[in-house]
Amino acid sequence: MAVQPNPDVDFDRANEVVQRFQKESTKWLYGLDDAARILSWAFFTLLPYTDKLSQSKLLRQPHVMFRGPTGTGKTDLVSACAMAIDAKFERIQGLPTYMPEDILGYETIVEETDGSRKLVFKPGKLMAHIVLIDEDNRLSGKTKAAVLEGMEESSATLSSDYGNLAEGKMLPLFPLSGDFNDIDGPRFFMVICTENIFGEEEGTFANPVAQLDRTTLSINMMDPESEEDEYKITAGNVVGRKVEKLTDLHEVLEIAQYIFDNVKMSEYGQQYKVRLIRNTRPHRVMGRAARNVKEYIRVGISPRVHFHLEAVARTFAFFNGDLSVTPDHIKAVAGPVLAHRLVLREGMEFSVDKDELLKKIVDDMEVPPWK
Repeated sequence: MAVQPNPDVDFDRANEVVQRFQKESTKWLYGLDDAARILSWAFFTLLPYTDKLSQSKLLRQPHVMFRGPTGTGKTDLVSACAMAIDAKFERIQGLPTYMPEDILGYETIVEETDGSRKLVFKPGKLMAHIVLIDEDNRLSGKTKAAVLEGMEESSATLSSDYGNLAEGKMLPLFPLSGDFNDIDGPRFFMVICTENIFGEEEGTFANPVAQLDRTTLSINMMDPESEEDEYKITAGNVVGRKVEKLTDLHEVLEIAQYIFDNVKMSEYGQQYKVRLIRNTRPHRVMGRAARNVKEYIRVGISPRVHFHLEAVARTFAFFNGDLSVTPDHIKAVAGPVLAHRLVLREGMEFSVDKDELLKKIVDDMEVPPWK
């Protein structure tokens, strides 16, 4: 929902919160500065969506996917982020046996001490501000459909065997007030998924294109690059360290709204964004990028992604001290925003690196002058 402008929010305050946020989120981790920096963009980014509850276009948080082996600190990173901004956090372990009601919640009849009975809603783990779904690509298609609804529409449709939910009821995801009937107040809802590499572990499914297209950022979480960082991973360096609360979700939303209102897309930035997205489509590509695109890509980037790329580039520009988005900002965020959405030709899923392919497309594009 729209947040009223706060006159106390300015560049200095926003930058201070983000710098401290990145520091607190890696308090228990070493060698994850790049991942924490990219994740921090998401918390202060807003992009448009269609809200069915209010029947209007509103702004919501982006969703994130972590890629990488187990044990690299994904859960600790997200948990620390939630603690630093005092957000309600839930973790869901992806299992093929999970049903939609396991994550959405359900109604049950509760008997009171006086013998009377009443219907009570038992919320599922999707009813939170930040939801981490571990091993997301183990979920069944039916359960994943419920997650996708929440990701796209910031609401959840419940069904019940009892009268008042028999035809379905929509709940907002997720009000800052914690009240399930609060459809007018501010909301914060972010899904962060981790996935096992499809084809390398039993019980995994390929994530649907619909989910990849709704995931704003894909972040690679690997082992620490430097030996010096890995040398610091000892119990003595983490035990007893506490993540401090820096701010709350109200201020996070105020900073995000300030960025949305004050950072504008330049004409050259818009031109470059359009050309880059169109150049990922085999039937639209032009110039030197055409050979690689037509050879390797079956389906390019959808028009929906204009909103995602613009939103992340806007936040990146702001935290680099700019109030105008240029082609440089678009290029800087293109990898984590675009690469995971590319649909490769059959037989190339395991032989072609999407990040490298996107880098070649970017390198082969002419950058318009903007200075």
